[in-house]
Amino acid sequence: MSGHHLIEHLKAKPMRETAQVATGNELSWSREHVTKNVEQLHVLSRRGLWGLLLFLGLSAAALALSQMNVSSVAQAELEGIIGPLPSVDMLNLVLGISWLSALVLIVGRRGSDGRPGYSWHNVGLPAVFYPLYVFCDTTGTYFPMVFLAGLVLLLLEHGFVVCYTAKAIKEETARLERLRD
Repeated sequence: MSGHHLIEHLKAKPMRETAQVATGNELSWSREHVTKNVEQLHVLSRRGLWGLLLFLGLSAAALALSQMNVSSVAQAELEGIIGPLPSVDMLNLVLGISWLSALVLIVGRRGSDGRPGYSWHNVGLPAVFYPLYVFCDTTGTYFPMVFLAGLVLLLLEHGFVVCYTAKAIKEETARLERLRD
């Protein structure tokens, strides 16, 4: 069995791979690699905009739902099914803890190399509170607080991503220019 393993390592590489190495065509590979990196950075920066649009759409739907009188009727039915609803103060406390946790995660995702991550959870996190507030706060008093909490998190995360991608795209295009020379 070990002889078979040794034979696998000694097999010749396919002709296509050998030809690439023999021609030393690293320059075209590097250009393609840099171009691909720039495209990925653009995709990363746009992902935050899609998240913002999704959050704004969810917020508009929650606002429209809270303005209807359906929530007071549904609240009575919901209390019959699951029992008493949490108080608004309890929801405010949980929203505050959730918001601080998300803030720590956003800042922590920047990583040691400065590259930020992006998490779709930050779109869903504040949006999860909308139905709770719709049923527990039928007046809609706390909608602006939930909206601003989510918006601040998303804008902060998107800001980190845009700053990083702008810097990285500038570096990659400079590398591409050096490869062209």
